[in-house]
Amino acid sequence: MHAAIYARVSTERQERQQTIDSQLTALRAWADAGGHELKDSHVFRDEGYSGARLDRPGLDALRDAVRDGEVEIVAILAPDRLSRRYAYQVLVLEEFRRAGCAVAFLNHAISDDPSDQLLLQIQGAVAEYERALLGERFRRGKLQKARAGQFIGVHAPYGYRYLPRHEKAAGRLVVDEAEAETVRQLYAWLTEERMTLRQILKRLNFGPWFPRCGRRPWSPSTVHHILSDPVYIGTAYSNRYEYVPAKKPRSRKPSYHGVGCRRLRPKEDWIAIGVPAIVDQETWDRAQAQLARNAALSFRNNTKYNYLLRCLLTCSACGLAMYGITRHLAGNIERHYYRCAGKDCVMTARVQRCPRAGVNGADLDDAVWDHVRTLLGNPERLIAQFQQFAGDADRNAAHEAKAEARILARQNALQRADQRLLDAYQAEVISLAELTERRQQLAEQRRALDHQLEQQRGLRRQRAKAQEVLTDLTTFCERIHGRLETASFADKQAIVQLVIERIIVHDEHLEIRHVIPLHNPPPGRDSAPAAGPNGGLRSDRVYPTDLPDEQRALIEPMIPPAKPGGRPRSTDMRAVFHAILYCQPASEWRWTPPATPSSPRR
Repeated sequence: MHAAIYARVSTERQERQQTIDSQLTALRAWADAGGHELKDSHVFRDEGYSGARLDRPGLDALRDAVRDGEVEIVAILAPDRLSRRYAYQVLVLEEFRRAGCAVAFLNHAISDDPSDQLLLQIQGAVAEYERALLGERFRRGKLQKARAGQFIGVHAPYGYRYLPRHEKAAGRLVVDEAEAETVRQLYAWLTEERMTLRQILKRLNFGPWFPRCGRRPWSPSTVHHILSDPVYIGTAYSNRYEYVPAKKPRSRKPSYHGVGCRRLRPKEDWIAIGVPAIVDQETWDRAQAQLARNAALSFRNNTKYNYLLRCLLTCSACGLAMYGITRHLAGNIERHYYRCAGKDCVMTARVQRCPRAGVNGADLDDAVWDHVRTLLGNPERLIAQFQQFAGDADRNAAHEAKAEARILARQNALQRADQRLLDAYQAEVISLAELTERRQQLAEQRRALDHQLEQQRGLRRQRAKAQEVLTDLTTFCERIHGRLETASFADKQAIVQLVIERIIVHDEHLEIRHVIPLHNPPPGRDSAPAAGPNGGLRSDRVYPTDLPDEQRALIEPMIPPAKPGGRPRSTDMRAVFHAILYCQPASEWRWTPPATPSSPRR
C-alpha cells in the first residue's frame, strides 16, 4: 500500500535530543516490515509544535495528501502524537476514514471494535490530563527558578544578552555594551533634554542607531518599554502578569486557543530577580516622571472631534491612510481637513513627505455622502449595470461552452496520444529517450489546456456570482432607503462604513470601492461555513472587525432576515464591486471583475 508516516515533538529541547528521529526510525521499520511503499515526500514531521493545536505544517500537509488520495495508510507512533485532545483525534481520524485511508498506531492497533474505540477515548483523556499536568509542572518549575534568582524569559531585553545554562551555572543576563550605550542615550534624551517619545523616534529613525532586528523604523512600543522597564535599574520581575479573557476580544483565526489578555498581578506577588544595571535609580525615577508629564500633554488626549470618513481614506500618491484634523480660524470658526499620514516622516521613517495637500473635509464628506445617497436611493441605475454585465456574460455563455468542449476534446486526444506512445515503446518501436522527450511535450500541452479550462470555469463562476448579487441588491436598497434623507451624523457614518470599503483620493477624482452586504451564500455553498471563535466567517474567509454597539444596533434592521431553514443573518456575506466617481452619470460607471477566477475578493 502507499503509506505515509507522521511524527511530532512538542519542544525545541526534544528536537535537539533527536527524539523525533527515533519515532521516524520505528515508523520506517514498520513500513519495511509490512511491504508498504513509502516515499520521501510522504514523511511528515512537526518539530516544536504543541499537540493541543491543529494548525501544524506537517499535519496540514498530511491531511492534504490523504484528501488527494496519494496515500492509503498512515502510520503514527501513538495517538498522542496525532493530538493531545481527544476531540481533535476524532476529527482527524474521521476525516481520514471518509477519504478511505487507514490509520495504524504502532503502540496499539485501533480498529472499529467498541473496546478499541473505548481505549482510544481513554488514551485521549489521559493525554489531555498529561498535558495539563506538564503545564502545571512547568509553571511551578519556572516560579522556583525565579525565586532562586534565575532569569525567566524567552528573549533578553534590549541592552542585554542571555547566557544559557552551562554545567552548574544557571542562565543569566549580561550587559551588551553596544546596545547598553543606546539605552543610556535614550534616558539622557528623555531626562536631560525632556524630549517626547515622538522626538526620540525621529532621532533614532534618522540617526546611526538601529533596533535589534537591524532595520528601521523603531517601534514606539519598543522605545517606551526601554524607558519604563525596571530591568534597566537592576531588577527584573517574574510572575508580573496573569492571563485572563479579554473584555473586548479581537477576531482571531479558529486555531487560536489563548485567553488573549494579560493583567498585572498585585505587586506583592511579583518575584524580583537581580540583573546587572544599565542606569541608576535616580535617572530611572526622573524618566518615569517625564513620561507621566509627556502623557498628560499628549495630543492623543483630544477626543473632541469625529469625522465621517474616518478609517476609509487612502492617499493615491503614497498609499498611506488619511486622517482627520481640525483647524481653528479667526472668528471662532472650525474647519476640518483630511491629511495624508505620509506628511509625517517620523512615524513612517520616510525621507520625503507626501506631496498631496490636505483635502477640505466638508467638501469631501458632502461629495461622498451625495454619491452614497444617489447610489442607494436610485437602485435602478445600479441594477442596470449588473444586468448589463450579466447580459454580456449570458451572450458569451454559448461561445464559452463551445470553447470548453474543444478543450476537453483536445485533452482526450492528448491522453490517446500518450497511450499510443506507451504502446509503441512496449513494442520497441521507439527508444526510452524518445518516449521521455515526447511525453514531456505532451505534459506541457496538457498543463496549458488545464489552465485554459480553469479560466473558462472561473468565468462561469463569476456569472453565477453576478446573479446572486442581482437577486439581493434590490432588497438591500429598499431597506436602507428610508434612512437616507433624515440620517443624523451617526446614521451617515454607520451607513458609509457599511457600504464603502475604501476611498482612494486622487488629484482630480475619487475612487470609491463599495461592499454591499448580501444574504444569500456564495455560489456552490448551500450552508454556512463553520463559525469562528467570535461569530460567523465571511464568505471570503476574512474575519470582520466588530462595529461599536451603537452602530451595530443601527445596522441590524438593515440586514435581510434569514429564510426558513437557511443560514442565520449576517453582515459578513458580501459581494464587492467598484464604482469610479468622476461626477459622471451612473451609465458611465464600470464593473471591475476579479483579476483571476480564483481571487476570493476584490
